[in-house]
Amino acid sequence: MDNNQQFFQTILNHTSDVLMIVDRNRHIIFITPNVYESLGYRPEELHNRDGFDILHPEDKENMLQRHHNLLTSKQSNTSEYRMIRKNGEVRYGECKTTPLPDTENYLQVVSIRDITERKRMELELEYHKNRHEVLQNSLKNFSNDLSFVMKHADLEERLIKELITILPNSNPTIMKIFPKNINLSLGKMETVSDKVLIKIGERQQSPYILSIKSSAIREQMESIWLETLAYYSMMVFENLNMIENLIQQLETATRSKETPQWVLRLMFNLQEQQRLTLSSDLHDTVLQDQIDLYRRLESLLNRYEIDKEVKTKLVGIEQGLLDIIHDIRATCNNLRPPLLRELGLKRSLENLFEHVQISSTYKITFTSEDLSMLPLSEEQTIGIYRIVQELLNHAEEHSRANEIKFDLYYEDHQLKLVYSDDGVGQSSSSDHLRLTNVEQRAQSLGGKMDISLEPRCGLLAALQLPINLERSLV
Repeated sequence: MDNNQQFFQTILNHTSDVLMIVDRNRHIIFITPNVYESLGYRPEELHNRDGFDILHPEDKENMLQRHHNLLTSKQSNTSEYRMIRKNGEVRYGECKTTPLPDTENYLQVVSIRDITERKRMELELEYHKNRHEVLQNSLKNFSNDLSFVMKHADLEERLIKELITILPNSNPTIMKIFPKNINLSLGKMETVSDKVLIKIGERQQSPYILSIKSSAIREQMESIWLETLAYYSMMVFENLNMIENLIQQLETATRSKETPQWVLRLMFNLQEQQRLTLSSDLHDTVLQDQIDLYRRLESLLNRYEIDKEVKTKLVGIEQGLLDIIHDIRATCNNLRPPLLRELGLKRSLENLFEHVQISSTYKITFTSEDLSMLPLSEEQTIGIYRIVQELLNHAEEHSRANEIKFDLYYEDHQLKLVYSDDGVGQSSSSDHLRLTNVEQRAQSLGGKMDISLEPRCGLLAALQLPINLERSLV
């Protein structure tokens, strides 16, 4: 008997869980010595005390109800709650209580396991997941709002607003005077003293430099977010500069209401160059960082044994990273369609329609002649591709069509593209701008776009583009 007692005492002394026996009124009759390591109390300090004395005040009401249910049901239960150590530190515990209803004074055996580290990891993972979503939504909303920015002051105001919202203590400012002995590369983050500086452009020989407190950036994802925000701002800033210069030239060069073809061509070429640059920057920086994070997380999941519940959340984050990687790749492809020059116009449009058809609610019918022998330039190819994208956007957002049709063919020394849908035939102000953009894109290529939009008759748009037309910027 003495050997058995010694054996059980050895087990109690070395178990990691705190074991205790309480009566009907939760008074502690017995508790293992390791309660000192877990909560800082010696067993004699807790003897005959209410076992709920160590609970966090906010968790007591819930645990009282659970204890009442346990006594009534006579069934074991498991719960999680916060405990207060003797020194005031908050710890998380997982408690399994087994009732012994046939014993005197209705005893219960309680096993308490400290899960603080696991809980902190779960909370940290949840925080990072939520933070990641906030940053992604911020970029989405910011990029959408940039389409309405028409002045440098509007861009500054929108940029500062976003920074204050996402990084409240960043104290963002736009510096237009900067020491000449410090060189900043466009779009690159540089830390100077306690500031993070990013040059987003120049205007009238003055630099525009974004400055925020370096202490406001606490994580790598926030650095990636800031770099992406700066890239968006740089693109818009440069476009605003170009537009401002063109307006100045137009005011002195022409009084015509119709924008000259060379101006449209120049604007669209600059736009495509900016898209190419942004696509390359996103691919080489943000996308690669996301892929690196995904691979590190994948390696962590494969290399270590992780609690099932935590692993489930990690797998969810892993899938979220895959979705983000897919979205960034789709954005890069949209900014600069891959293999457009290599595949040619017809094959590229077929690939575009296949991709759009997956998520669209309307049917796409596309007919085309063999255009491989036509001497289409890269500018003409990308221009027609962009026109098709705008018409698809119209169908998606405004037409409510069940079927749309594209017909591409060559006739009378002209490449012709005819679009039609069976939609409602109504247009909002934003759609009107889109259709105007389509007409201007056609004009920039030396062609013309005839658009007919009648209520309940859908949209009919016909592009006529001379193939051998020579164009010049002068």
